Amino acid sequence: MQALPVVRYADLSAQPWKNGKGVSRTVLSDSDARGAWSWKVSVAEISQAQPYSQYPGIQRIQVALGPGEIDLNIGGQAHRLHAGEQVAFAGEDEVSVAPLGTGFLALNLMFVGEKWEAKVSTIGAASLRATSGEGKILVAQDEYCRADGEPLARLDALIVPAESQVTTAGHFYLVAFTPLAKVSDSEA
Repeated sequence: MQALPVVRYADLSAQPWKNGKGVSRTVLSDSDARGAWSWKVSVAEISQAQPYSQYPGIQRIQVALGPGEIDLNIGGQAHRLHAGEQVAFAGEDEVSVAPLGTGFLALNLMFVGEKWEAKVSTIGAASLRATSGEGKILVAQDEYCRADGEPLARLDALIVPAESQVTTAGHFYLVAFTPLAKVSDSEA
């Protein structure tokens, strides 16, 4: 059995947000040599009340990781997220955040909505298979996770290789990116 390519969260460097108001760590993305991407998974550190960067044309899903909770204002509508809860919004929405405590983290999915559908779920012990074209990413929820026997620390991640099976133990966030079928000119 080939070893899984694990991304160790502790090894990731902080990168400033596009608006310079916060930092995040990119866990995985499909970025090319120029840095262009059509999907990205990152973990944001929410240390103070601040606006989010806007990404026109990008869809976003945010999962509260805790500790505690955060208040999000999305286009004038208030949302309080407790650890494990999620909300979806458009990248062009005006969004601001306020943590209700210290050390708050959020799992962020950003993706081109014309190319991908995305969702986040929580799984325990499972046997997962990814088909060609789709992306399945596992993000460890705690320090007691294993993927094919490999120990993972909290927020360590891996992509389930296409056409292979991965067996998990512990609790994970399962991020799934499914490509949208292209509409041909004759169907449009």
